[in-house]
Amino acid sequence: MKILVVEDHAMVREGLVRIIGEALPEAEVLAVGTATEARSHLDWAERVLLDLSLPDQHGLKFLEEVGQSHPDLPVVILTAYDEPAFRTRAAELGAAAFLSKNEAPEILAAALADLSSPPDAGTHPRLERLSPTERQVLALFGQGLSNAEVARQLGIEEKTVYTHRRHLMFKLGLRSAQDLLRFATLYHADLD
Repeated sequence: MKILVVEDHAMVREGLVRIIGEALPEAEVLAVGTATEARSHLDWAERVLLDLSLPDQHGLKFLEEVGQSHPDLPVVILTAYDEPAFRTRAAELGAAAFLSKNEAPEILAAALADLSSPPDAGTHPRLERLSPTERQVLALFGQGLSNAEVARQLGIEEKTVYTHRRHLMFKLGLRSAQDLLRFATLYHADLD
């Protein structure tokens, strides 16, 4: 797995390289500080971890460019600006995930690792966007399980379930937890 980290702050960039290296030891990681530097490595990369605030180009503009030049290259947004408008626009531009820099390191590692195995699509086209773990969480919600029950079933922290729920809502274009539960109820059979 080849991960291109695009982050303008050197200290954060080095921290991300260490976190990814510890969590995904098989990964090759290349870190750059600008969109200009990143462009020359897109053919090499198998996934991109992208900050929104870059010195030479806004991350969303770069995401749009990557979507046009490398449409099959998954891009995970990692930003301090966890704003709904940015999430919505990133989803529209095809981001694989949108993470806040306040997330725990294991959430970042899980988001990057989940991109390793493409999911089988169910009958709803948006299910294709989901990682295997997200599909599992959605299926359990569809069976009527609560956040705590999903956490117990999967052997994870309840706060991690909340994170998966946010990612599901983002990827599926849903606005509320109720919308997510309705979607899960309708489509959970397609996730088995």
